[in-house]
Amino acid sequence: MISSHQATMAINNFVRVANIITNLDTILSQAKNLSLTAKNARVVALRAGDAAFGFKPITNFIDEFSTQTIKTTSEISKLSNQLFALALAVVRCTDLQHQLNKANSIKQHKCIATLQQQSLCDLKQKTRALEQAIFSLESYFEDIQKQMRSAEYIAVTSRVEASNAGEFSHSLESVSDFITDSARKIKTAVNENLQEIYELRGALR
Repeated sequence: MISSHQATMAINNFVRVANIITNLDTILSQAKNLSLTAKNARVVALRAGDAAFGFKPITNFIDEFSTQTIKTTSEISKLSNQLFALALAVVRCTDLQHQLNKANSIKQHKCIATLQQQSLCDLKQKTRALEQAIFSLESYFEDIQKQMRSAEYIAVTSRVEASNAGEFSHSLESVSDFITDSARKIKTAVNENLQEIYELRGALR
């Protein structure tokens, strides 16, 4: 039997999925900015010549983890579309169950009982699929967390190297600041999504 509380929970879960998708835009946007920053930093490092010798490999690292983050986020986007469809299906199945239960309480009928069984079976199937999608999504976000830890380390290293770049120090230090800021924004978005996933998993148990 599906209660009105369970129907409300299904809607709340749908909202959580929508929040996850919204945060993905922030992650992808910041990752693309990091990729652009890597390209700009490479140009500055080339202009600085030997003064920024130690900064050149750092730009490769920036480009590498930003590209990986973009790739991971793109994979997450595909999975999120599936997640969104499944969450919506769960809401619809839950609402149908709730309405059938009310109809059955007013007048019991074999036809209604059959529909209840079919609807409940469909609801369980969609819920299991949603749980599996959430599990996969969580592992992707954990990968991005690791990438951002690398980004923070690179930001510290790049600041040290930037201080030795003479007249180009200020430009390269701004790159370090940007990496730090972008990594922080991505980490915040990822942490919010992991919290949403934690609550989703708890609600689906």
